[in-house]
Amino acid sequence: MKEETKRNKWLHVRLTFKEYERIQTEFAETVQQNLSDYARKLLLKKPVIGRYQDTGMQELLAELTVLKRDLHGLSTNYNQLVKKLNSVCENETSSYLLQGQELHNTILVSLQSVNRFINQTAEKWLQS
Repeated sequence: MKEETKRNKWLHVRLTFKEYERIQTEFAETVQQNLSDYARKLLLKKPVIGRYQDTGMQELLAELTVLKRDLHGLSTNYNQLVKKLNSVCENETSSYLLQGQELHNTILVSLQSVNRFINQTAEKWLQS
């Protein structure tokens, strides 16, 4: 059974540069993992599954990526501040506490932004 499914024959095809680019472009718009599978399906007239591009999902992922980066930066700043607070004398803590309050306010603004975005996305999703 394994001998029947083993691919051991080659088919060489010569293409112009424009033909090759067109095939590469169309291949990129499919879910196929490699070019040989894509070409085999075309030659054997089997269905080729294209990529479905959900622009809403792309926007969601882009926004979530930005929010993730922002929150990661804030958490790094917070960890640095706590480390400084633990290593300084009591008379120096007042300036760090002020920085902590500013950081707290920034985190609240970021969380409000995340909450607003989630609510907007939920409204769009419920309308569709």
